[in-house]
Amino acid sequence: MPRTETGMTEAHEWRGRTAVDPDGQKIGKIDAIHLDQETGKPEWALVNTGRFGTKSNFVPLAGASPARGDVQLAFHKDDIKDAPGIEPEGELSQQEEKTRYNHYGLEYSESRSTPGSRRRQRAEAAQGLRERR
Repeated sequence: MPRTETGMTEAHEWRGRTAVDPDGQKIGKIDAIHLDQETGKPEWALVNTGRFGTKSNFVPLAGASPARGDVQLAFHKDDIKDAPGIEPEGELSQQEEKTRYNHYGLEYSESRSTPGSRRRQRAEAAQGLRERR
């Protein structure tokens, strides 16, 4: 059964670790963990990708888990590298967040929801994306 939620302490320990995709392909180093503004729980990882870590991509943490010293994300390397560009400093606007949810095939809702239901939807979508591969 896939993990659906990452603990606050656990996710913050992931900074500096290598992010890998479900196939074990190296994606890049995790630079930062961003929290959901409503729940305060880890929601996105900012991963330095590209040659020499010159590009950064936000990746949902739904379905992420530790993997032999690395962090295995629920999304494939190509999907992450093709994600919309970002400004590494600052916060995601609602529109930017919506664009990223759409890119990863996850449902986005601007309305307030209970933390469990929104996170569960993201985890189920991530699992569906893995199964399509």
